[in-house]
Amino acid sequence: MLRTRLLALPLTGLMSLALMPPAGAAPLVSLAGAAAAVTPAAAVTQASAASTKVLRVATFNVRTARATQDKRSWLQRAPDVAREILARKPAVVMLQELGPGRADGKKGTLKGHMRQTTSLTTTLRRLGGGRYKLVRTTSYFPNGTRHGTQGARILYDSSRIKLVSRCRDKTGKKGWNRSCAFDVPIAKGDSLKLRRSAAYAQFSDRRTGHHFWVASAHLDSRHSGNDKKEAVYNKLRAAQATAVAKRLARANKTGVPVIFGGDINAWRTDRGRYAPHRALVRRGYVDTATAPKRRNYAYSSVNHFKRTVKKSKSGNGVRLDVLMVKNGHAILAYENKMRRVDPARPSDHNMAVADLRI
Repeated sequence: MLRTRLLALPLTGLMSLALMPPAGAAPLVSLAGAAAAVTPAAAVTQASAASTKVLRVATFNVRTARATQDKRSWLQRAPDVAREILARKPAVVMLQELGPGRADGKKGTLKGHMRQTTSLTTTLRRLGGGRYKLVRTTSYFPNGTRHGTQGARILYDSSRIKLVSRCRDKTGKKGWNRSCAFDVPIAKGDSLKLRRSAAYAQFSDRRTGHHFWVASAHLDSRHSGNDKKEAVYNKLRAAQATAVAKRLARANKTGVPVIFGGDINAWRTDRGRYAPHRALVRRGYVDTATAPKRRNYAYSSVNHFKRTVKKSKSGNGVRLDVLMVKNGHAILAYENKMRRVDPARPSDHNMAVADLRI
């Protein structure tokens, strides 16, 4: 095998994440205090800066519309979620908890009601982001199917990148289709109502013509104070992450870059030692949080809608929300987008943003 190395290209204006053309490239070294979360540099290949352009990507758990007990409903928060996205202008956003059910969070017929999925694109359009499209807006399976969350979605800037995969919203005249989605494993004995869908699709960069794959997933959320049960859940999350990596490997016949974004419901110091993260690292994925330029890394990616959040004493914030890349050329910058004090947070998770060369 050819030995490869991760390139880190200089970036200016990190506080606004405004990109400037890099003058050169240098190796990326492990970052102090983050050794347990750093992934192998050899997984990212070397490339000429002239042949690639910066691609900004993000992952964002936007909080389900069905959380009707929250102080602010999805419809009240949707404009703030849209503004978060528009503030950073990512080419692609891997979303979680953006379901195809009613935007008002109520169960029942969709007739006369907007979906949570389409409510986001409608809000983006109203705020000047009409270029953003969802790969899929409808259900991944027929009505009546015993299934859990299908909130893993992919949003993309259609002026910046082009959807290559054929992702259909309907089966005939029916408002569902299985395209560009698949179910991740559940544990032995689990109810089918705990099944979760991941989303994936291939894109091409309109500026370079380069192709790449994207996947969004929301892994099992269960935790337990019982070590034996927690081990089962951690093993399951690792299996789900592995299933996503395997599905992308089968689809990716030409070995183009792959970007994974998701809420993996695990963290570096948990009892499973970041099991799903380690599973992805074993399959060649590199965490974008290893970037040489990082913002708000010391804060957790989960905020629980708290008005004020605190830095981690260790300097390594809990990161349930991850952005990882395989077969990429360079990771330039990473941001955990948040404010320390915010009385009206868009979601109970922060959006994570990364600048890449793929």
